[in-house]
Formats: sequence, structure tokens, C-alpha cells
Amino acid sequence: MRTLLLLAAVLAACAATPPPTADRHPGSRGMRADDHLDAAREHARRADELSRWPDARRQPPGAFTDSSSGIWYRSLDTSHEHDHLAAAHRASAASLHTEYTAACSTTPADEISVSPLQQFGIGGSPTANGVVVYLTPAAGPPDRLLARLRCHRAWMMLSESGMDDCPLDLSKIEIHAHGDANGISVEITTPEPKLVPELQRRAAHDLEIAASHPH
Repeated sequence: MRTLLLLAAVLAACAATPPPTADRHPGSRGMRADDHLDAAREHARRADELSRWPDARRQPPGAFTDSSSGIWYRSLDTSHEHDHLAAAHRASAASLHTEYTAACSTTPADEISVSPLQQFGIGGSPTANGVVVYLTPAAGPPDRLLARLRCHRAWMMLSESGMDDCPLDLSKIEIHAHGDANGISVEITTPEPKLVPELQRRAAHDLEIAASHPH
């Protein structure tokens, strides 16, 4: 237990503290499905509002029909734009749900919301472009582990899940798993140098949680 906490502390120390003005969620993968649905409802509401409340300002008779007046007036019906945006957000939400269904079809329901890094983590070390997290052999076999990692990433994109500190929720990461009868290592890397400290910070956070669970 002491070794695990020490390794987590090393990872945390290697992750530079972001400045106060930094993005609160660096490496975000974008809007969740619930966020897209909320945006779709708002655009649909606005489209309906615009369609039911046309511009009814009174104008002097002939003001816009007299070509010699030099006055013109036209209006742009933006309700169609809001309809289009609502449809786009609904399509994005549906795509995320489809990805979740495909990724989690073989994962037991009670395992979907649990990160394998938190459940099986026993240590870790920083690398130049990411981190290596060591897991117990119980995290395998490899196909099951990779399926759980993929499912957990898809599940986090459905709604706000309190997983802002999960390294698996970062964008532009690559995940490679290696293992044998003695244990498993999961290497997580990013091609974005600015995200390396954040990736290492999040991995240290998961290891701290793992230290509180018996293995």
C-alpha cells in the first residue's frame, strides 16, 4: 500500500500544476450526449418561438414598396437555422449512444461505470509522453480488459458522470496493454505535449483511489 501511494505521489509531482487561467477541463472530448440533447431542445424551442412570433413592426404605407424612397427592408428567417442545429445536436447524441451500445454490449452492467485503472491499479510511472499504470492479473484477460477500457470511455460520453479526473476521458490518447501471469501494464500516451502533465495528474488520481480498494 505504501509503495502504491509513493508511486502515485511521484506521478502527481511530475504533473505540473496548470496556471489559474488554464482550461478547467484540458483535453476535453467535447459535449456529452445529454449536453447535445439539451442544446437540441433549446434550438427547437427558439425555432418554434421565431415561427410563431414573426416581425410585426408597423411601417408607413408604401415605405418599402416605393422604389424611389431609397428605403428597403428584408428579414432572414432564422428558424430554419435553429431547426438545422437542433437536428445536428440530436444526431450527435444518437451517435454517442450508438457507440456506447456497441462498446458495452459484452460488459456487465455493474462494471460499466468502474474504471479498470481504479479497480485493479497497483502502481505506475511517468513516461516522456504519458504514463504506465500497473494492474493486477485479475484485470485480464487482454480482450476483456480492452473491452472494459473501451466501454468505460464510451459510457463517460453519455452524460456528466463526475469523471473529470479520469485519464481515460482525455482526447487524443493512445492505449496499449501488456500482460502475463504476473501482472498487466497499461500504457497511455498523448501526442500533445501540453496534455502530458494532465494525463499524469489524472493517472495519479486514479492510483490514489485504487490504493483505497483492497486487491
